[in-house]
Amino acid sequence: MSRVNSVWVYWRRKLRSIGFDLTWTMFGLAAFTAISVMMVVGYIFVIYTDALLKYSAEILVKRYKIPDAALNQLIEEASLRVERKLDLQFLDPSDRNFLLGLTVLTVLLPLILAWWSSRRFARPLTDLSKAAHQITSGDFSARAKLTKSLERREDETALLLQDFNQMAQSLENLERERKYSVAAIAHELRTPVTVLRGRLEGVRDGVLVADNTEIEKLLGHADLLSKLIEDLQLLSLAEAGELRLEKKNFVLQDLLIRIQSDFMQKAEQQKLELLLEQPPQAAQVHGDQQRLYQVLSNILNNALRHTPAYGLIKMQLRIFEQTIQLEIQDTGAGFSAEAQTRAFERFYRSADRSRKSGGSGLGLSISRSLIEAHNGTIELLPSQQGACVRLTLPKVSS
Repeated sequence: MSRVNSVWVYWRRKLRSIGFDLTWTMFGLAAFTAISVMMVVGYIFVIYTDALLKYSAEILVKRYKIPDAALNQLIEEASLRVERKLDLQFLDPSDRNFLLGLTVLTVLLPLILAWWSSRRFARPLTDLSKAAHQITSGDFSARAKLTKSLERREDETALLLQDFNQMAQSLENLERERKYSVAAIAHELRTPVTVLRGRLEGVRDGVLVADNTEIEKLLGHADLLSKLIEDLQLLSLAEAGELRLEKKNFVLQDLLIRIQSDFMQKAEQQKLELLLEQPPQAAQVHGDQQRLYQVLSNILNNALRHTPAYGLIKMQLRIFEQTIQLEIQDTGAGFSAEAQTRAFERFYRSADRSRKSGGSGLGLSISRSLIEAHNGTIELLPSQQGACVRLTLPKVSS
């Protein structure tokens, strides 16, 4: 009984499918076209036959002086012979079979053509429907099948399937990033919470003394948790486009001079040289100074972390007609191939950087979101001397 039901459901779905509708629609169009052509040809044949009979009668009367009565008798005799000939032809098995085969071919050919055409048009949509159903079920690896003919084509169906596959790829990447982010957030929160819990239990059990030193350590782990939560909130707001920015016009050189001054002491402690190259004309931008300071601070902290002693960190500002570019270069190890593609992922840390070195792995993710909120771009570029980060911001006409 279940097998009968499954067969019934299968055929009911088939009968309600777009392929079935297209097949019968195209068959109807083909049959209508064939019948219309046959009617036109038949009408032309009747007109031709009547004209032939009329002019033949006129020629016989004028040229051979045949009386009208004899002409009518001649036409009737010819009509009888034609009818008898047709009857004999239909009685002949070979002729009858040929006529039957021609009729069947006339019916089947449009039906086969309609089935083939509808299958050609409906199959990509059927595959697309299956892939969409898989995605709604949570399988983001589903893709619509792209045959070689569809890959060569540039019509709406081919573009639809290509766009769908790109959308599915984006959804799969987002889902993978979501799962990775959830796992990374849990991991990042677990470490300071575990340490806090362990040290608090030690204080409770009398193993550790609750003096100022211990309290400072506990506050340090609490600050780490607070900073991580703040960074996650900032990143979420920026990616959702809900981050409030206090934008105004200002000269970018003022911000660069300020951040150079703030980081100079730290650079000198690490025996690094921090240079700023800027053009004489003012570079005006429209943005939030505090958020842009945060971006530059993240980049400089990374540069300080990866540049060895007696190295160089250089901020170079360039002004173009429509944009302003700031390149921050260092003489460190540079970006690895993995870092080039993954550096902007949440919680990504390069292989040479441990969790103890500080930071949450969110700095570049936050920086990209903040720069994009200013209608700019951030790029990681290879450099012969080390690493290079390029910021591009729209220029404000003075």
